[in-house]
Amino acid sequence: MMSLDRPSDTSQQQCRHCGAHVTSRFAAVHGDEDDVAHRCPACDCFRRLSRGSAAGLNVGLPDPIEQPNRNRGQRVEAAARTDGREFDGD
Repeated sequence: MMSLDRPSDTSQQQCRHCGAHVTSRFAAVHGDEDDVAHRCPACDCFRRLSRGSAAGLNVGLPDPIEQPNRNRGQRVEAAARTDGREFDGD
């Protein structure tokens, strides 16, 4: 049964991977069965988080830690382009 009380252990309020603050709600929704977040939006992409990386599961998508450009969106690329060409999404 899930407890609605705030965890007394402050380590549950931090991402186990990068140490960034996570809310207790994020940990309860995306974390493991003990409401511990193993990854968070600061160190992983939402596609991986929603597939279980925050719960400590291995996910079959490239890890942004190993491939940093995988965590960048089209809008980041478009904003970085200075040559005037349109970004086609490739």
